[in-house]
Amino acid sequence: MFINLKKQMIRISFMVFILLSGSLGAQEHNWNSPAEVVKEIKEKFKGISSYTAKFSIETATNIRKKSVKSVNGTCYYKSSGKVRYEFQKPAGDLIVSDGKTLWIYIKSKNAVGKQDLTIQKKNKAGKLIFSANSKEGLYRLFRKYHYKFDSTKQPRKGEDGNLYFVLDLEQREKIGGFENILLFVDAKTYLIKKAIASDSRGKTTTLEFSNIALNQELEDGLFKYHISGNSKIVNNPLVSDNQ
Repeated sequence: MFINLKKQMIRISFMVFILLSGSLGAQEHNWNSPAEVVKEIKEKFKGISSYTAKFSIETATNIRKKSVKSVNGTCYYKSSGKVRYEFQKPAGDLIVSDGKTLWIYIKSKNAVGKQDLTIQKKNKAGKLIFSANSKEGLYRLFRKYHYKFDSTKQPRKGEDGNLYFVLDLEQREKIGGFENILLFVDAKTYLIKKAIASDSRGKTTTLEFSNIALNQELEDGLFKYHISGNSKIVNNPLVSDNQ
């Protein structure tokens, strides 16, 4: 049951947690360089203590038979590493973390994945897989991908009439997951309003943000999970010490 859940939550965590983590700054610009855009995003995020936002994720696949799946809801973040994703679709699903433990609740299965984030497991680069520091997640994104503007005309008008810088990210090492990502960065606020990611199997995932609010007063209790007495618990569905 948690094999598909593992794949789904890795994608959601990557798209929502890392991309939204790297999208929060607000300052106008007068230059046209992808390196400067990335530098400004990094610098501005250092001062962000919390945020809330609406999100939607749509996944389309061309494997065998084309299908489209979508989820949406509200996400919350508070330093360091506290996150909460409340899903309106599918209704009742929940992802909560206090920075040490990640809880993934699937209402239709009445099942909970409990992931220990303190596992000292490292990737090939020698970095810890889990980090309570969202800034590190942001830096990791730009370390793992080459980035450039997707065209010479920057910024340009999006479907909503606003101007966007569009960054084209390509995975440095083809190790699976998202090989290419397009980031749509609001040219006035530096908010990443949309990301389109694709993998080698023809699957495309589109993430959009709205109603982003910065530095809100968020109680720590929001990031605590209370286990239902009859829920099935699966330990470490994403990564374990033995993997």
